[in-house]
Amino acid sequence: MLKRVVEIFTLKSIKRRVQLAFASVILLLVFSGALSLFELERVSHDTEEILQESKISTDIAHEIVTVLNEQNDAMIEMAVIGGEMYHIAPHYKRCLESIAHLSYATERAHARMTSMGNPQITDSLVLYTQRINTLANSYISGDVHRDMMSDTLGIITPHSWYVERYKPEYVNLSTQITKFMTGSESTIGPDVNSLSLTARRAVTPVFLSLVVMIVVTLMFYYFLNHYLIKPIMRIDRSLGQYLRYRSPFDNDIACRDEIRSLRDRIMILIAKLK
Repeated sequence: MLKRVVEIFTLKSIKRRVQLAFASVILLLVFSGALSLFELERVSHDTEEILQESKISTDIAHEIVTVLNEQNDAMIEMAVIGGEMYHIAPHYKRCLESIAHLSYATERAHARMTSMGNPQITDSLVLYTQRINTLANSYISGDVHRDMMSDTLGIITPHSWYVERYKPEYVNLSTQITKFMTGSESTIGPDVNSLSLTARRAVTPVFLSLVVMIVVTLMFYYFLNHYLIKPIMRIDRSLGQYLRYRSPFDNDIACRDEIRSLRDRIMILIAKLK
């Protein structure tokens, strides 16, 4: 039974062996190419996700900075530059819009970091946003002006309120925005490491296929040279010497399969010609 199985899987033909060798090489290349394409597709997909995540964080940070600067400009117009009511009224409206927009953008940043498992990155950002919005609302609602009216010494002025109360909170919030941008970039680090590993997995099959291809090519060269080229050259040389000088045909040519069948038939033909 075992002998029968061995005979089924034993190739006794050079043609079959050559076909099997080329088929094996082709299958190896197809498999390694398909695996590499699959891994490269994963790399491409992961890269797009990382770039998209980074873009979203950058856009949110830019939105917060823009709104914060708009609110600060409005506060400068109202508290520092001042002027008649008709002149500063548009800035009141712009400041109210900035307060709502700033809260919304900050909550987006916090929700994003929470979904990524790092809510602590934006905890201070939310806190300082609430503080600066509280100060802005206190100015718009008139609380600051009422404090000035009750200040008989005249220490509290819109300008001093802005410099001593509002501006420090503006600087603190700007610092927290920078920390948010830095923190959001640091959360991408594990994804970048994973992307690097995926890239290595994409290259590995190609490298292994190259090594295997070199080994198979050397083996294939040895097989063709030892079992096909050399026997045919010896048969050709011996047959030529027989035809030219009537030298005895070399019966000791080591060969197998179809080449041995060719040698034997040449020997039978020569025997019949004698």
